[in-house]
Amino acid sequence: MLSEQVALTKQNISDCATKARRKASSIRLIAVSKTFDAKLVREAYDCGLREFGENYADELVEKSALLDDLVDIRWIFIGQLQSNKIQKIMRVADEVQSIVTEKHARYIQRYAHENSKSKFPVWICVNAGDESTKQGISWQELPRLANFITSECPNLELQGIMAIPPATFNDKIWLSSGSEQIPELYENLRRVASSTGLGKLSLGMSGDLSLAIKAGSDCVRIGSAIFGARKSQ
Repeated sequence: MLSEQVALTKQNISDCATKARRKASSIRLIAVSKTFDAKLVREAYDCGLREFGENYADELVEKSALLDDLVDIRWIFIGQLQSNKIQKIMRVADEVQSIVTEKHARYIQRYAHENSKSKFPVWICVNAGDESTKQGISWQELPRLANFITSECPNLELQGIMAIPPATFNDKIWLSSGSEQIPELYENLRRVASSTGLGKLSLGMSGDLSLAIKAGSDCVRIGSAIFGARKSQ
């Protein structure tokens, strides 16, 4: 049952936080609801979840309309941005975690202003493992984009960085090796995030939750552990 999966996820976050000597309340949980229907999102909302991550503009808009009676629900866009979809996204999104270009930052700034969304929270998406199959800005380009957002986009509030590390960084592989050390990549992400915007880090999914929390992630994005296997698009 979904209620059991939500409870298990929250308990897992709490356990990982305790092991990392952190407070579970300091870790945001975003339920990644992409490809799952609005009925299931409503059920997750009834289980106490309030923040939901979506990857596709049309799906985000559709679900937002179907669930507009849930006044305190928050929609977080975490997918790859397309210039012709940003206006649509900005009508309903409460946050964007996937900025990779100045062009898209300009669009988000523009539509944040048009929709009276001041201090709109945004994150820069970093391609942590320099993988050709994943979105994200390079480590080298990050400072320039961060400076552009903070200096040229007054309606935006840069939170920090979001990252999806290579699949080889997961709890089962890393922790089964007996290593007590945090992966160097995760340490670097935490360090760089601390000097970007408000210094926050969005890192950690169902497979690397423990490592991410141990590394100091402020926000985790959990999909399959809550909703099960993802539906194909």
